[in-house]
Amino acid sequence: MRQTGKRALRVSALFAIFLGAVLASLVIALAYRLDLSWEAKLGAVRLVSDRTRDVLADTQGTVKISCFMDRRQPMFRHVSRLLRGLAKASRGVAGAEILIEYVDPRWDLTRAGQLAAWGVPENALLFERQRRRIVVTLDEMVSKQPALRLKNGGDDHGEGTGLGVFRGEIACASAIARLSLPYERSIVYWLQGHGEVRVDDYDELRGFSDIAREMKRDGFGVRPLSLPGVEQIPSDCQVLVVAGVRRKLAAEEVGLVESFLLRGGRLMFLAVPRVTTGLEPLLEKWGIRVTTFIAVSPQTISGQDVVVSSFGDHVIVRNLRNVSVAFGAPACLETVRQSVADGSVDRPQVTQLAWTGKDGWGESHPETFSRHFDAQSELGGPVSVAAVSERGGGVSRDVAYKPTRICVFGETDFVMNGTLAARANANRDLFMNALAWLAGIDTEMGPSLGGDATLVTGFTRRQWVEFVVASTVLLPVVFLLAFVLLSLRRRR
Repeated sequence: MRQTGKRALRVSALFAIFLGAVLASLVIALAYRLDLSWEAKLGAVRLVSDRTRDVLADTQGTVKISCFMDRRQPMFRHVSRLLRGLAKASRGVAGAEILIEYVDPRWDLTRAGQLAAWGVPENALLFERQRRRIVVTLDEMVSKQPALRLKNGGDDHGEGTGLGVFRGEIACASAIARLSLPYERSIVYWLQGHGEVRVDDYDELRGFSDIAREMKRDGFGVRPLSLPGVEQIPSDCQVLVVAGVRRKLAAEEVGLVESFLLRGGRLMFLAVPRVTTGLEPLLEKWGIRVTTFIAVSPQTISGQDVVVSSFGDHVIVRNLRNVSVAFGAPACLETVRQSVADGSVDRPQVTQLAWTGKDGWGESHPETFSRHFDAQSELGGPVSVAAVSERGGGVSRDVAYKPTRICVFGETDFVMNGTLAARANANRDLFMNALAWLAGIDTEMGPSLGGDATLVTGFTRRQWVEFVVASTVLLPVVFLLAFVLLSLRRRR
């Protein structure tokens, strides 16, 4: 009788364990079916950094963030956690009010159609403030790792696996900072009238319409500017872009550009190698010389281009680690020592942004193949292909003083449509980071412990469910069966 009772008790215990495993499986399956999730709060984790809180404090009005993302997307949890952190931080500062909207393309068909009509891709964030919009894609929020493949749109929910780093706070804080600028301060004037490239050129290879679309998407207004007949560069000009000049500027036009810089203007100069524009002496006053040497390097894709992966210590390139920028045939840049603009003791600070490796050099006859370095007549490597100059950058932002900033690239073609279409480089990021820095937008927000710099695995929701089932159900069952088998064997 006692033996029978023990056997019944043992069977009841095994049956209870079995029912518990079945119940756990059903709960997990139901949560997966209803798309439910729950996160435990482990400690007092600050979701956004102090730098992001400063950006929110400096932004007035309401900023609406629409999360256009499938909830099955493996990065949705990281993005939603960051958005909750931004909303919570905005309630604690006297500045921006963050409103969050979640739009699932599977269910919210009407709103999804409206976002698609606005050109917002799936798996992206739309920031709206006072009829201005900026789109931040998922690829911009995740560091580029070879093993982590994230796609926008379609039916792909990020099935690729691998390790990556989620840095969404940097991208989101930068977007909010752009929106905080008054519209009249976000105007980029594109110089015309000297054979420059045009932002309305839609040629698939040589056009520049793609980079113009990127600028507009990031909140910049782009306007053409012709200097003849104007007394000064327009006062609403945030950044003046001089790209691909083929004919020399008149002395009066150079004077207008110089006056613009002395008033705290911002200039982006994209050179055409070995073409005299008339701006070279002005650039040398600010510490940057565009040489006649052409940068070449064994690091190349087609044999005629230059792949650059060495970057300086500057906010423009600080988030471009482990990536490459592809140039065609850029002119080499040099720093002019002891340069002083307009006789002031406040000298421009020059920083080289990107250069070739030590095995690259400045070629004097780039049209000749094969190429060999001549130490007597050519520049030894590494050689620079991008540089910036700033005067007054150390002044506190509380002082009503706008520092002058200049960014020079050794060529123009690195952001033409054909180059950007390859998407095998960080050309777009380099250009847009430089434009943001010139416009006074901080492109590097400090990371936080909860919302940024988070290691992600790339697991899909299904893979997470399989992991949870295996760890909470299958493994205990395996150990239970092993225990039962050992007990039976010992009894025998």
